Amino acid sequence: MHAICIIINKKSLFSLKRNKMSSTCFKTIYRNAVAEIVIEKSRFISSIVKVNTEEDVFEFFALIRKKYFDATHNCTAFILKSGTMRSSDDGEPSGTAGRPMLEYLKKNEVYNVAVVVTRFFGGIKLGTGGLVRAYSAAVNDVLKKAGTVEYTLHKSYILALEYTNWKRVENHLNSNLICFEKPEFLQDIQVKVYVKNENTFFQEINDLCNGLVLIERSEDKFIEILLSKPSE
Repeated sequence: MHAICIIINKKSLFSLKRNKMSSTCFKTIYRNAVAEIVIEKSRFISSIVKVNTEEDVFEFFALIRKKYFDATHNCTAFILKSGTMRSSDDGEPSGTAGRPMLEYLKKNEVYNVAVVVTRFFGGIKLGTGGLVRAYSAAVNDVLKKAGTVEYTLHKSYILALEYTNWKRVENHLNSNLICFEKPEFLQDIQVKVYVKNENTFFQEINDLCNGLVLIERSEDKFIEILLSKPSE
C-alpha cells in the first residue's frame, strides 16, 4: 500500500502572488462545513467553504444570504492566498462580528477560505464582548468541522528502474512517506515521485538499485497533507 496523498497541478491550484506568506506552502480547510451553536437563545449558524477568487467569495456570500434571508445578521469574512481579505459586521456593532471572525482565520493561518456566521436573534443582548466571543466561537466550531490541510510544493522526478529493484524501491518510498503515482510497467518500471527533501533521496535510490536507475526531472506539484481531521 503506497503513501496516500493528493497531487495538484501547480498551475491550476490557486494564484500564488508574492507576499509575506510562502509560495511553496500554505494551509486551508479540508472540506466545506456548517456548524451551529446557541448562545443566550440566539442561534449562530457558521458556514465555511474553500474559495479561489473574490468572485467565488461573493457568490458564496450571496448564496448564504438567500438561504437565510430572514436572519437578523449574516456576518462575513474571507482571506485569500494572495493576501486579499475583508470582513463585514452586517449591522452588528462595529468590530464585534466580521473583524473577530477574520482575526480568527488569520490566527489559525488558513487561506482561500470564506465564512459566514448567520445570527437569529433570541431576544437577549450579548454586549460588545459577548458578541466578539460568540462570533469567534462560531468560527472555531466550523473550522473544527472542516478540518485543515497543508499544501506543500514538492519537486517531481521520474524514476526508470529494473523490475528486480522495484519492490525495494516501493518499500523505501512507503516507509519514508514519499508520495508516488501508479508505476508504468514497460521495458523497465517508470514511476513518478514527489520529493520534499532531496538531500539524501538520490543516493538512497541509487544504492537500492545498485546504480541501475535513471532519474529525470519533472513538473513540480502541490501535495495535500491532512493536518487535522474534520470533527463530526
